[in-house]
Amino acid sequence: MVNINTTMLWEVINFFVLLWLLKRFLYEPMTNMLDKRKNKIESDLEEAKEKKKEARELKKKYENELKNARQEAQEIVENAEERGKKKAEEIVENAREEAQRIKERNEAEIEQAKEEALSELRTEVSSISIMVASKFLKEKLDEKEHKELINQYIEDLDAKKLGEAK
Repeated sequence: MVNINTTMLWEVINFFVLLWLLKRFLYEPMTNMLDKRKNKIESDLEEAKEKKKEARELKKKYENELKNARQEAQEIVENAEERGKKKAEEIVENAREEAQRIKERNEAEIEQAKEEALSELRTEVSSISIMVASKFLKEKLDEKEHKELINQYIEDLDAKKLGEAK
């Protein structure tokens, strides 16, 4: 049979008091602290999820803006290239027109100079012919004088054609 004495009764009471004290001053504060820590970790994780979601949205927004900026830059480059090509074509066309005008002006000047030279040549030939004819008519030439006169005429004619001074 079990003997219950007072010492054993006090030990049991002390044990329950110790349990109550442990629960009151150690277990409850520890569980409260762990609950607070758990709640803080959960809220930090939730906040991290929100930040991650915001970061994804910002990344997507910046990627779209970057894509738009690249497209805009490409359009600007294409427009600049097109304007450059048009300007180059205009410059080449203007140069061709100017070259054509210069060519036509030079051809006209050459034609005019040719006409003037022919006119002068005709005048000279006619005056020389008249002079030779008048000499023939005034003088009776022997064979030698006739050849000299013809040679003189040819030399005068060649010198004038070549632009040499007499």
